[in-house]
Amino acid sequence: MGAVVGIRARLSDALLKFGTEAAMDRVALQRSLAAAPDARGSLDALSALEVARWFDAAVLWVGWRLRPRHLVAHR
Repeated sequence: MGAVVGIRARLSDALLKFGTEAAMDRVALQRSLAAAPDARGSLDALSALEVARWFDAAVLWVGWRLRPRHLVAHR
């Protein structure tokens, strides 16, 4: 059972790290595109980034759900 918890913890850490970094990159790109609304293709790119937001959210959700219960802080 300990090996499964270890794998889940490592996978969760990797997904949370990837999802967080991807979300931060996406937000930075969205801000730069929003600053230049008249640029060619910026509206299409913003639409694609909205889809990427859903992907980032899904990756973070899966990473959080895989987190072993004993690693989650309780109140």
